[in-house]
Amino acid sequence: MATEEIARFYTRSRRFPKMIGRMTDGSRIPGGPYTLTQVGFGGVALMGLLVTRTAWTTNSVLFDMAITVGAAWGVTWLVGLIPMTRRNLVAAFMDAAAAMFKPRGGRYKGQSIRLVRPHQAIGKALRAAPARPSLAEAEAKAVPAERETLAPASTASTRTPSPRAITGVERLLQQSKNISN
Repeated sequence: MATEEIARFYTRSRRFPKMIGRMTDGSRIPGGPYTLTQVGFGGVALMGLLVTRTAWTTNSVLFDMAITVGAAWGVTWLVGLIPMTRRNLVAAFMDAAAAMFKPRGGRYKGQSIRLVRPHQAIGKALRAAPARPSLAEAEAKAVPAERETLAPASTASTRTPSPRAITGVERLLQQSKNISN
């Protein structure tokens, strides 16, 4: 017996819907062919409109029948626009209905989450003062004016004071420049 490997590939099967497109005498159905889903939804819409006719009647039988047939055909046509998927339509509608009755924020540990409504925060924004002065400011305060006048002109400090640092990164950069000079 030879040991051979068998590879099987299962692809998703295509669904070809069963269509209703001809009358018993062979003539075409107007607007057809229709899928079984379209016929089912159209039939339910037609029966629902006929049963509830007393609630929406216009007191004209011909006009009422035109509205009923037009609405049922519209439902049938709209259902035909729904893309074919492998998902059962009844299950999709049941899931949508179940989602409508669940809490909007969801559940956590068995309790529905109540989200706090957004509100405006009113107040002033304060910028914190730096914890300690920069190295350049500290040197400027530490050196007395008399000491500068006693020093010879050749050794006098030729550095220009750097602009005040705004962010922490700029303060660190100033400190590193002042230390290296």
